[in-house]
Amino acid sequence: MTWKTSLLILFATVMVAFVPLSAYATVEDGNLKKITSDGQYEIGMTWQPAGPIEPGIDYLFNFEVREGMTQKSIDNASFNFDIVKNGIVTDSTSTNTGTITQTISFDTPGIVNLMLTDVNASTQQVDFTMPIGTETSTKDGISFIKKNYNTEPKIYFCGNSKDLKTCLKKQITGDANWFGKVTIMIYAPGWNTDSDKRDSIGNTAESALTIVSRGDGNTNFEVGTCSNGLIETGTDTGVFYGRLKLSASDHDVNNDGILDTKLGGTSCKNSPFDEYAKVETGRDGAVTVNWEYNPEDNKIVSNTITYGWNLATIKFLEDEYPMNSEVQFKLKEKDLGDMPKDKLKLTFRVWSDSDMAGITVEATQDKNYKHKKPYHFNIQDYDESNGDNLFAQEGDTLYVEYVDTTLPRVGPNGELNSKSDTLDIIGTTSVTSGYPYITLR
Repeated sequence: MTWKTSLLILFATVMVAFVPLSAYATVEDGNLKKITSDGQYEIGMTWQPAGPIEPGIDYLFNFEVREGMTQKSIDNASFNFDIVKNGIVTDSTSTNTGTITQTISFDTPGIVNLMLTDVNASTQQVDFTMPIGTETSTKDGISFIKKNYNTEPKIYFCGNSKDLKTCLKKQITGDANWFGKVTIMIYAPGWNTDSDKRDSIGNTAESALTIVSRGDGNTNFEVGTCSNGLIETGTDTGVFYGRLKLSASDHDVNNDGILDTKLGGTSCKNSPFDEYAKVETGRDGAVTVNWEYNPEDNKIVSNTITYGWNLATIKFLEDEYPMNSEVQFKLKEKDLGDMPKDKLKLTFRVWSDSDMAGITVEATQDKNYKHKKPYHFNIQDYDESNGDNLFAQEGDTLYVEYVDTTLPRVGPNGELNSKSDTLDIIGTTSVTSGYPYITLR
């Protein structure tokens, strides 16, 4: 395969999944369009001379990207352009000006991929699969991507997502929480074997997907091959996903001296839609997903996400409150995540300058098990503290204390914390009279 002169390419967006192409063009037309799954962009490809692609002929290819609604061209993009045959990149070039000129001739019959990668410095790719010579057509006109003809699959970690576009927006770039669910999403269009159903990957010993968690004293936990595998996000998308639970581990979260949360555990679970698997996680560490996508050549794709404990915060909703009013405060404690209400019993100590003994506010107040809503108590100056009522006087400082038992290894000021260390997190606000001051003249 040789390169000569004139190929125009303009490309500027993140895209991975496409609608099938059979409704747009066949190889005989010399004209092909691809539409992104979100409908935002239209990619047009033409070649001359038109007709089936034959070996030994110079073809002028033109690629142009337009906005999906207006069909206006998009200029100034960076990308790599590769020609891939039998899984091998046979020629490659790149640009940061938005255009490349080239003529391509194909030496032998078969299937060849014309591939754009690293679009605008991203990890995304676009693939045009060309039938050459005796290969007169491909599945759905020209949209077929034969297994192992495209570049290596890619693994992403993100928040709750059911398509790659959403996953990229919610991609986890820093530490994940030690307890909670993350989405594993694998871009692998070569494993979209049936365009009429949702395929699965990673569910056989020959092409296994495995998950390994490392943390606390180099302790390892591993999830082997799960029978469900990762499921395709939809028919004919070539993107696969499953929900992975970081299950934490037993720890004295409420500082009562008892390991009673019964968190942790490593196993396959019931469904990729709800919970593909769970893996035990400790104070800090990493979780790695490996998929042996080509066992014949021992090719494995992997990605790693880190996790760790965080420092909690207590914040009052107002800087000051009038006497005999309701006071509200919020807890931000990422380490608790969506921990079930029966796993631990948390309380807040609340007091004022006028009543140091104060009161206790339960973390389950008003069924606020997930700490999404503010907690509250009342301040009064006419009776002693009782229930959710705190005795205070004008000018007092009000205090709320939460004992954080999940401290990061290195604190905000560089201090080193042990796993058993705790820290009193205290928020403050003040009491005003509630009446405006009037100046008589």
